[in-house]
Amino acid sequence: MDFNTDDNLIKILKGSDTAKIDRECMNSGIESRLLMNNAGTSVSNCILDYYKEKDTIINDAGNIAQRVSLIKSSGNKSLFKLNGCIICGTGNNGGDGFVCAINLLKKGVGLLLFYTGTREKLSGDSFFYYNELLKIKEVSDTGEEKSFGNIRIIFLENENDEAYLKELGRYLQKSDFVVDAIFGTGLHNDKIRGIGLEIISTVNQAKKIKKDLIVFAVDIPSGIDSDTGRILGEAMKADYTITFGTKKTGHVIYPGSVNSGEVIIADIGIPKDILKKHESYFEATLRWVSEKLPDRGAYSYKHSIGKLLVIAGSRGFTGAAVMTCQAAMRAGAGIVTLVCPEELNEIFENKLTETMTYPVAQTDAGSLHLNSFDDIQNESKKYDALAIGPGLSRNPSTVMLVREILKNIKIPIVLDADGLRALSSPMEVQDDNLFNLENVIITPHSGELCSILLKEKIKPEDRIEVNHESSEKFDVVSVLKGSSSIITLNKDTFINPTGDFALATAGTGDILTGIIGSFLCQGMDRLSAAVCGVYVHGLASDLISINTGKTSMIASDLLEGLKKVFLEIEKLKY
Repeated sequence: MDFNTDDNLIKILKGSDTAKIDRECMNSGIESRLLMNNAGTSVSNCILDYYKEKDTIINDAGNIAQRVSLIKSSGNKSLFKLNGCIICGTGNNGGDGFVCAINLLKKGVGLLLFYTGTREKLSGDSFFYYNELLKIKEVSDTGEEKSFGNIRIIFLENENDEAYLKELGRYLQKSDFVVDAIFGTGLHNDKIRGIGLEIISTVNQAKKIKKDLIVFAVDIPSGIDSDTGRILGEAMKADYTITFGTKKTGHVIYPGSVNSGEVIIADIGIPKDILKKHESYFEATLRWVSEKLPDRGAYSYKHSIGKLLVIAGSRGFTGAAVMTCQAAMRAGAGIVTLVCPEELNEIFENKLTETMTYPVAQTDAGSLHLNSFDDIQNESKKYDALAIGPGLSRNPSTVMLVREILKNIKIPIVLDADGLRALSSPMEVQDDNLFNLENVIITPHSGELCSILLKEKIKPEDRIEVNHESSEKFDVVSVLKGSSSIITLNKDTFINPTGDFALATAGTGDILTGIIGSFLCQGMDRLSAAVCGVYVHGLASDLISINTGKTSMIASDLLEGLKKVFLEIEKLKY
């Protein structure tokens, strides 16, 4: 499936591809100077739009008292009273900063521009736009500072770091915003040192003290590896990142995602056919999810919508199974039946109203027994998909049962939690056919994936690569849960944009299993079911935590969040 042609998906490239794309643009006849102008202009436009929006909110207030109150609470200033600090590096990122300065200066914004090198380091397109900046008003070419209009430019002369940083710190205290144009997407692997590191630290410290100081990053916050999201010593903490053409992996992979703030994609004139040539990841949107979910016709009924068989629960872990079943119903399944240990049937019948139960043989520990396989296999013939794992227990007999199900039942399956033990426990040679799992989605967190792949630890910057290894090894859709969950099938990888730390609470994974299982039984393909399930799950958290608070949200709150999500989906879909 070629996702490059789908306009409802957001494309994500490795930052290291940026230089190649620039060269391809120039080879196609697009001037690099034009791209720089478009990039810098997009940054200045975002800044101007940000403060104009504040002006509009205040000007629309009903009376003078309300306006004064809004001004005090928002720290709003008119454009002509704004003071900004632009920090330009010695590369093309700094050139973008010069263009941004030109545009802001023309709007009457007061600026202090810090250049991280000496005058002699100015070259290429950056030097051209530096000279354009000087042309706004003639200035003397003597002295370390240049003053004209509402801007001053400070160079790092004679490597006088102490005076330079002192002036930066002083001016930050009276600035309304900072433009980070120090480093671009070219930083990889090596930690930054010297004046660049000192500047980033100075801005971050100033931001802690001056809470209303807004940081706008050019392309990517300085100090982030644009390929992996790794922090290279210290990284600028941006409120907004204006990036060009596409998002970069460094924006969406933890910890770079935390420092990037809100990422705004600016079209600077890079042709789409050039972007399509490069290997990319994808980010779903609500519209894409809405289009992927099956339509409900006027004559739909419970058997036509989809039937899910849930295999979950054990003594002491009934809640996990309950939440999986409830989530599956909330996500649109027509019929849900829970396979459960026979002694727990009465408990489940009391807890579950819409879900049916199917009690089977159990172990002495109160988990599903291997002897129940024949009954489960026969029952599964009535269903469109299986959800296996939540609260299942790690009992050896139960693990062997899951293994038998995976080997012999080939309807779509989502495998989670304790069910994943079937892949990580020692297996004999004759179990080779277990690795034919082309009907399966797995949803491990990092610890579970380490067990499956026999790894000690998965670093944040390695998550995409390791998840691809998991998908390839078992021929599964692999969903690596966590901050910016990663969904992979073969060469296709999605990075999820919804959800946050509110999901770091027991039971949220069980809800996700129910959602994905529901989408599978409704007839969605594995990759779409996984991508849409993770997106909807995260969005449910985002919407409901507005009412509960992120810290106070518990897994069952997501059931109410799902109602809100599907209201939004149905507005787009029907």
